[in-house]
Amino acid sequence: METLGLSSSTPKPRGRLLELFWPVIDSDVAARTAAQNAMYACAAIGLFSLLLIPLSGNVVGAVASCLFYLFAAAGIRSFSRIAAWSAFAIYGIDLILSLFISGAFGLPGIVVRVIVTALLVNGIRAQNFASRWKKEHPGEDIRREPLDGLTATQRFYARLPVVFWPWARPLFVACLALYALLLIVVVNAGPFVRVMTVPISAMEPTIHTGDTIVVLRRWVMGPVRRGDIAIYRMPFTRETSVKRIVAVGGDHLRLSNGQLFLDGRAVKEPYALHISPAPNEYRDNFPAGQPEFVPYPDALKQIRGDVHNGELVVPPGRYFLLGDNRDNSLDSRYVGCVSDNDIVGRPFYVSNSKAGARMLPRVRIGP
Repeated sequence: METLGLSSSTPKPRGRLLELFWPVIDSDVAARTAAQNAMYACAAIGLFSLLLIPLSGNVVGAVASCLFYLFAAAGIRSFSRIAAWSAFAIYGIDLILSLFISGAFGLPGIVVRVIVTALLVNGIRAQNFASRWKKEHPGEDIRREPLDGLTATQRFYARLPVVFWPWARPLFVACLALYALLLIVVVNAGPFVRVMTVPISAMEPTIHTGDTIVVLRRWVMGPVRRGDIAIYRMPFTRETSVKRIVAVGGDHLRLSNGQLFLDGRAVKEPYALHISPAPNEYRDNFPAGQPEFVPYPDALKQIRGDVHNGELVVPPGRYFLLGDNRDNSLDSRYVGCVSDNDIVGRPFYVSNSKAGARMLPRVRIGP
C-alpha cells in the first residue's frame, strides 16, 4: 500500500525537536552537528555560572566552573572522550547537589536541565561515533568540516574549537582536578555525609580518640533507634559530640551499679566499658545521688524535673545518650536529654584508626 508516494518501507520523517535532542548519528556530518550542539550547551553552562556570581557571591567557584565548561566545550567539539564524559558527570553531580540543597527547580528549570542533559549525552554519542569512524577511515579527520561557501568570520569560528583544544587540554585537566577538589569539600559539607575526627575518649573502645569517622547526615541515616551512635549538638554548649542513644521519648531509665535499666528491664550492653575502680553514686546509680561536679546547673534542674519514682522519664521528642566509656563521659547524665532537631547524623565507618578501618554496625537495644 502506498500513500502520497510513500511506501511502507520508506523511513518516517523525524520531528525537528527529536532530531535536535536525540538525533540519529550515522554520519560524520551528524556527529559534528551533535558535538557542536553539545559544545553550545556546555559553553552556555559556563557563561551562565558567571551570571550567578551576584546571587551566590562565590567568585572562585563560578570562575572555575566557567573555565571548566568553556574548555570542555572545545574538547567536546574535538570529540574528546574525557571532555564529553567529564562535562556530563560534573553537570549531573551539580544537578543532584542543587536539587538536594535548593529543593525543587520548578517546571521551567526542569525543562532547561533536561534539554541540556540531552545535548551533553549527544556529545558522548558523537564521540563514540567518532571513535568508530577513526578506525574505519584511517587518515581522515572527522573533526574538520567543509568550509566551502563560508565567510572568513564563519571559517574562523568553525575552526576555533578544534585549533583551541590542544592548547586548552592541559588547562582543562587542571580545572577538572580543581573541580574534583571543590566537589569533595562540597560533599563533605553537603547533604549526604560529613567526615570528622573524634577528639574525645567517651566512646572508647568503639571509637578511639583521634579516629576519623564518616557520618551519614540526619535525613540519610533513617529513623533514630535505641542503640544508634549519634553525632549531636550538646544542650547549652551547642558543641558537636558523639555518644550512643540508649533511650527515646517515653522511656523510663535508670542505672544501678552501672547497669542500664529501661522500663524496669536490664539491658545487655556488650559495648559498654567500665574501667574506674572507684564507685560514684550519681554516675553509676543515675538519677539517684548528687553529682560531684555540676557543669550546667540548668541541665541538672531539667533532669530533676523529669525524674519520677526514682527513674528518668525521657520527654517526647528527646533522646538520652551515654558514652560507651561509661566512667569517663560527659553525656546526658550531666547535660540532659537531646532534642531530635539536634541529632546531626550517624557515623557508619571508621578510618585512620589504631584499631583499623571498620564499619560501625547498628546495635538495637531495649524493646
